[in-house]
Amino acid sequence: MVNYQKIVRGISLSFLFVAVTIVVFCGVQWFSDSMESLLINRGVISPASLETSINQVSAIVNDPAVFDKNIFPIRKWQVENVVLQAKSGLSVEIGDNNSKILFNQNSEVRLPIASLTKLMTAMVVLSHYDLSAKVTMGPMAMAQIGEQGDLKLGQEFTVKNLLYTTLMESNNRSAYALSEVLGNEEFIGLMNQDAKNLGMTNTNFQDVTGLDPSSYSTAKDLVIVTQYLFKNYPLFNEIIRQKEYNLYLYDGIFHHKAVNTNILLGENNIFGGKTGFTKVAQGCFMILQESPQEKSYIISILLGSQDRFLEMKKLIDWLGMAYQWQ
Repeated sequence: MVNYQKIVRGISLSFLFVAVTIVVFCGVQWFSDSMESLLINRGVISPASLETSINQVSAIVNDPAVFDKNIFPIRKWQVENVVLQAKSGLSVEIGDNNSKILFNQNSEVRLPIASLTKLMTAMVVLSHYDLSAKVTMGPMAMAQIGEQGDLKLGQEFTVKNLLYTTLMESNNRSAYALSEVLGNEEFIGLMNQDAKNLGMTNTNFQDVTGLDPSSYSTAKDLVIVTQYLFKNYPLFNEIIRQKEYNLYLYDGIFHHKAVNTNILLGENNIFGGKTGFTKVAQGCFMILQESPQEKSYIISILLGSQDRFLEMKKLIDWLGMAYQWQ
């Protein structure tokens, strides 16, 4: 005989199970929707950012290629930020198709930049001059402050040799002599035009040496011109890599051995740089450094430092500790 009581009981239990399942599912969905609405209403998240986050996670999960070296270096947040006394600073790692800011301290503040001005002086020379042309040291050039290289009135050099002493020794007299080939005012006009063309929106030059405190730029803009010089002018790279260079007069007679003012050259994978100092600007320093990552390099700028070399060392050490490179 069929046990109708058991059948009824089984059917009832089945209906009960289905009902409970529906209630639980709806409750969870209601809770999820409610929390999402609450977060959106309170401004914690936006619908667009929520969708973007979900899409980003999906992309990472579904595309293993995302996990490649391009995500490095990764900031290790357990390492505290470095504290520098410099008024401004910036470190940027630059690769073939990407760049990444590693350190930023007031990088868009306009400041006097002392002899980092000569980076743009070098760019105008490299862009517009015949490197083999003869340049004579005139009275106005000799009137510039600084005796680096012991240049004399009337001595003749090639443009190329004066560019070496301008960048390596930060020679004000050679920088001014180079500007006189075109005319000092026209040369400064080209400096400002080239800066504008590069997108250096917070830069203005009043001289070619950096002695004039009314000339100004920013760490960000100086990274731009350094990157451009590095990428486009092999001679610039050659000059900034030299610790010493034998400088000759135009007629081939040895003049003196130029010594690079960048005392950190060769340390910590530093392969180039440019120094600057005036009483108003204080210590200014640009370095180029090989990155631990292949096909990448780092440009670091400090402006307004009481001890540019010590602080640059501190920044470099911090970059090594604060990031996982691979």
